[in-house]
Amino acid sequence: MPTKKHTAVLINPSSAGGLSLKKWPAHRDALHQKGVRTSEYTSASEADFREHTRMLAKKFKRIAVVGGDSSLTIAAEELVAANYKGVLQFLPAGSVNDIILDLRENTAQNQSAYLGFLKTQGIQKNFIGQANFGIGVFVNRWVGKILRVLPFLRPLQNTVGVLCILVGHLFRRDVVSLSLGTKHETRHGRYSLVLVSQIRHWAGGLLFAPEASYFKKAFQIVAVRRTPLLRFIKIIQAAKDGGHLHFNEVETFFAPELTIEAQKNIAVQIDGDILCVDGKIVKSQKFILGKKKSALRLTG
Repeated sequence: MPTKKHTAVLINPSSAGGLSLKKWPAHRDALHQKGVRTSEYTSASEADFREHTRMLAKKFKRIAVVGGDSSLTIAAEELVAANYKGVLQFLPAGSVNDIILDLRENTAQNQSAYLGFLKTQGIQKNFIGQANFGIGVFVNRWVGKILRVLPFLRPLQNTVGVLCILVGHLFRRDVVSLSLGTKHETRHGRYSLVLVSQIRHWAGGLLFAPEASYFKKAFQIVAVRRTPLLRFIKIIQAAKDGGHLHFNEVETFFAPELTIEAQKNIAVQIDGDILCVDGKIVKSQKFILGKKKSALRLTG
């Protein structure tokens, strides 16, 4: 029988444009140095990844994921559905890994995690990190296109992402007109970014939601109203240490549930990926977000 020192490892070979396979040996060596035995499996597709997550949940008390934020979230979805009571470990090997920053900060806490969920058009998507409306969708799409055409820029992905944020804002590709409704109030505005978060970091390390946590019952919501480009740049720069929250254009509040309604159909980015079904981007005018407690323990 597998022991606490035996970890099943699921590798997503497509993460970071295929670099995850090159990053895995360093993670494996680190585990072995700690006396951890590993059983490895490299997935062939998302469906295969999900299937093996469910299979391993029946045999192992510890499962590790080698990939990006979206790979970790997919594994968490399957484990929660299986009522898994073990440990899910993240071995980051994606292009941008924001969730690992929070996992490392919470290493000493042996608590089960909340998962966020988003519902729209009969679809439900669970997530560990955050749902992003506005600029994040544009940046995700354009960074992906740029790196497919110019893969040698992958080591500079954070820089490419920042440039896409600025270009998106300049050409007004970021603007979303939204109503943000909680049990107690509804806010209306034209926003460049709305982040509904369970984690503190966004965009490769910006401290965007400094009080967010997957141990808390409520999301931290951070909404940046549309503002001139130079002002927007200052807000993004200030987010390195959470200083953006002092700007008048930035709203933040906490809520266990949130209803977002848009004036037109929009997409949403969840933990690094735009929400899609059968390869098609999901666009909607109404999204319902909430949290649910799991038995899952997360670690980095």
